[in-house]
Amino acid sequence: MEYSPQTQIRKRIKKIKHIFGFVVKIKWFVSALIALSAFYLLKRFAFDIVKVNNLQMATTYHFGDAVLINKISNDFTEGDIIYIEYPVEDTLLTKSFFFQRIAALPGDSFEISNKQIFRNGVAVSDTSTVKHNFFIQPKEKKEQTVFKLRYNLTEGGQVSDEYDYCYSLTGEEFEMLKNDSLIKTVALKTEKKNSYDETCFPSNENYRWNMDHYGKIYIPKINDTLRLDSININLYTDLISHHEKNHLETKQDSILINGVLTNYYVVKKNYYFVLGDNRDNANDSRSWGFLPENLIQGKAIAILKRFE
Repeated sequence: MEYSPQTQIRKRIKKIKHIFGFVVKIKWFVSALIALSAFYLLKRFAFDIVKVNNLQMATTYHFGDAVLINKISNDFTEGDIIYIEYPVEDTLLTKSFFFQRIAALPGDSFEISNKQIFRNGVAVSDTSTVKHNFFIQPKEKKEQTVFKLRYNLTEGGQVSDEYDYCYSLTGEEFEMLKNDSLIKTVALKTEKKNSYDETCFPSNENYRWNMDHYGKIYIPKINDTLRLDSININLYTDLISHHEKNHLETKQDSILINGVLTNYYVVKKNYYFVLGDNRDNANDSRSWGFLPENLIQGKAIAILKRFE
């Protein structure tokens, strides 16, 4: 069958439109794929937005805040807030992530004395957002709601039948409560020196530390040579075996690493010591020890959305 010239032209135009439409769809698909890939790479390696999922950094961050983190920079310094993977190995738990503040860098010495932080022997001032637990005694021995509402106190509660309370407060909140007409006394809750807290790293009686009196402890850096003995091996067991994947054995006073009898170890990574700003209620380096650099996901650079 022969077609008229007009019919042939119309068929050719239809065919060209079909090809052009297909090309447009392919270009759209490729563009979308490139955009999605770029977004994934940016989120995976450059910047990310994460939500605060606990109270460890209160009042610096509130539960539910959206925080922008920089994954590119590894130039960390003391005082930086970083987003980390929880470093404790537990096969029953999925990976968890949270924010902490760098208190000491690789190669630093660190100590807490009566809640005061010392880095390399120098006292360090806390930010105004850091909180501690305080005992609060009202003047009247009855249920109190006014001062709790006035200062929006939520973390803590009644601790005795005499209507004494314990709440987590910033320094500013402490000063206001201390001068409140409803309050008799406000006292900082503090552990005694040499009062051994077995929940504190390294959980060994040779290191009679607690959350308020901790250290002095050295923070290892890459290529450090650690001299090992039967006591300080408790500080470095997780570092050697878990974080740096060696087989560690201790037999009386003997230390074997990968089957070799030794009294030293050369560190392969940089480590940090981190603290939560909600100082007396945080799960931080005082509980689990050194933070290896590979578990740092990024540095917080901005709050994008404040959850109120």
